[in-house]
Amino acid sequence: MKNELIKISIRNLVEFVLRRGSIDSRIKASVRALEGIKGHKKIQSSYSEKDRAEVTLKEDIDFEDFTLRVEGRADGILEENEKIIIDEIKTTTKNVMDIDYDFNELHWAQAKVYAYIYSKEKNLDSIIVQLTYYNVEDFGTKFLRKEYSFNELREFFYDLIEKYKEWILLEKKWIDFRNDSIESFNFPFKSYRKGQRELAIRVYKAITEGKKCFAEAPTGIGKTMSTLFPAVKALGAKETQKIFYITAKTTTREIANNTLRIMREKGLNLRSVNITAKEKCCKMEEKKCIPEYCPYANGYFDRVNIALKEALKHKEEYDLEYINKLSEEYNICPFEFSLELSNFCDVVICDYNYIFDPQASLKGILEGKAKDYTILIDEAHNLLDRGRSMYSSKIFKDDFLKLKREFKSKDKGIYNSLDRANKYLIEKRKVLENLETKSLVEKEEPSDLYGILRGFLEKVDIYESKSSEENSNLLELYFNVYEFLNICSYYGEDFTTLYKLDGNNLELLINCLDPSRILKSIMNRFKSVIIFSATLLPMEYFKELYGAQEGDYSVNLTSPFDYKNKLTIVGKDVSTTYSNRKRTLPKIVNYIIECVKSKRGNYLVFFPSYEYMWMVHEEIKKREVDFSLVAQGDHMKEEEKEEFLSLFKEGGEKTHLGLAVLGGHFSEGIDLTLDKLIGVIIIGVGMPKICLERESIKEYYNSIGKNGFDYAYVYPGIIKVLQAAGRCIRTEKDKGVVLLLDDRYFTNKYKCLLPREWFFNILVESEEGIKNTCENFWKEV
Repeated sequence: MKNELIKISIRNLVEFVLRRGSIDSRIKASVRALEGIKGHKKIQSSYSEKDRAEVTLKEDIDFEDFTLRVEGRADGILEENEKIIIDEIKTTTKNVMDIDYDFNELHWAQAKVYAYIYSKEKNLDSIIVQLTYYNVEDFGTKFLRKEYSFNELREFFYDLIEKYKEWILLEKKWIDFRNDSIESFNFPFKSYRKGQRELAIRVYKAITEGKKCFAEAPTGIGKTMSTLFPAVKALGAKETQKIFYITAKTTTREIANNTLRIMREKGLNLRSVNITAKEKCCKMEEKKCIPEYCPYANGYFDRVNIALKEALKHKEEYDLEYINKLSEEYNICPFEFSLELSNFCDVVICDYNYIFDPQASLKGILEGKAKDYTILIDEAHNLLDRGRSMYSSKIFKDDFLKLKREFKSKDKGIYNSLDRANKYLIEKRKVLENLETKSLVEKEEPSDLYGILRGFLEKVDIYESKSSEENSNLLELYFNVYEFLNICSYYGEDFTTLYKLDGNNLELLINCLDPSRILKSIMNRFKSVIIFSATLLPMEYFKELYGAQEGDYSVNLTSPFDYKNKLTIVGKDVSTTYSNRKRTLPKIVNYIIECVKSKRGNYLVFFPSYEYMWMVHEEIKKREVDFSLVAQGDHMKEEEKEEFLSLFKEGGEKTHLGLAVLGGHFSEGIDLTLDKLIGVIIIGVGMPKICLERESIKEYYNSIGKNGFDYAYVYPGIIKVLQAAGRCIRTEKDKGVVLLLDDRYFTNKYKCLLPREWFFNILVESEEGIKNTCENFWKEV
């Protein structure tokens, strides 16, 4: 039987086994990545004809039951005076005269591995290793050389391999143990719910066949178990090597964690990590990842491998509590440690941005390996708008002006670069000042600005390499510009450039109209992608935007709950369009009050905007009502959200009416079961506010032959409506009323967008009949 082949790059091998030092997120680390390729090409262009650049080298090491392949590309293999030289090029912002032989152990180690492999291949007794340091700012170059015998290099190489072998054996032992448990593991409940087995089968087939699966799975199906269980089975069958469960909300990630706990309780052995945002798990007052400030960053790489071994040998679930415990014990950054753990975990639970954001923290982990991995995308209806946000970026003229004033006497290079950027934006401002709308949308990207902004980054790089002073305003603008230019690199026909005037300030927004091109390209790197939500309607819309291909699977399940337990009512005599809101306000409030009066309990009313919500709030307060009234605040803190929901913890004794906005925290991801919530009232069709950004989206889809109005306004709106309506009826025992107040629901366009099971028990009502309709429903159930 052929040995299992395990591959690792030479750089990753060296950096994992020998890593030392601290986390340092300052500019000096970033600029090397930005300018590194240019520096390499500059040095390689000076090679002679007999020298070779970018030479691929590999070495296979056979063990009893696996083969380790170490591979990489040497920057240069040179010949000089009948001697062979392995050249390793390193770009830097540091003055090369300050770099000596002890500057970086890992640089020598990487070059020595190349030297060993080449020496063995060519039967050389000795070889010269050269480190070439190139300063990307002043173009200074320094060469450091050491000559090694083949025996020295072989001893060094196999010492590295022995250390890495320990990690491989640890991992192989785990995988065998895990796969044995998966093989004997059965579905953890006595029986499948309605639709659950069908979904699980489709998911398993999609993973094993390397396809996508699109699934609309209403509340009650058990979609988390229906996707994780078959994915885990595919993992045990070696059909996938890792599972990423990605969601938009913290509450949904906790459901995934709980699902894995249930599976473990039934005998499954599985490693999982829940990646928490850096802002939430950082222990320091300021989020500065520099060794001088943060003790968890200082010396992080000296201690992280010891902490990793501790975790891998003694634990399977790596939640924030456990990560924080080890973080304190070993004095390491909890966020970075969670990313380290994801390398060794079978299931990684995280937010969308770790996979799709251009600044994603997991990019290094996924590089080259995603083709063997599976993504489960929960709440997939949210990904499109999140994608637009991830691939849009803005800068403001005043940010350049303020910093320009500060640097007038500090640094001429930075001052001049800021002045050029400010003048460019002033010229655009002059154009807008003559426009009635004070705004402008252009299809062309602002390519004339790119060189100016790159010049600013270069000047800051030089300044930072010499200065010991920390300037938070400078760093903030630096990274904003860096991100802006990164987003601009994706610019295409599915982007626009938007200029908006606010007083004397100018906003320049690179606006992603349709992220599907980018999202699809990322999804296509993975072996399989499972796209699911309780509201994946209209299905064809999502299949098109997320790149469905012939042979991909789709499943549209109906609710497993008894349709008689839910009454859906459409108020056909109400208009909620902006121009009609004041006129129909009394009627809206009458509907709400009569619905709430029909049965004591908890109700939520959802609105398309805060402005509309507060209009209704003030009108209700004028009436004589016997229920408590609470409204969602803008930018609520976590404790304020908890306080809002605390009114809904118990039902039946009193009536509580909560007012909230569609698409907000309370319209998705909250579970109010049984009598904690007995009614949801939705005002309007959820349509986003008309604005320049949305109008640009509409025009873009029109230009490619789609119904731009539907894509920009109707579909995003109805998705919010369906999510909010889904807060009512969370279990088979729940009973409740969903009241839709807008005459547009009575049109064919909206009828075809509502879930088909709603029509089993849907009534079209007028204001006069709402009280009797609701009371009769409650009597019958």
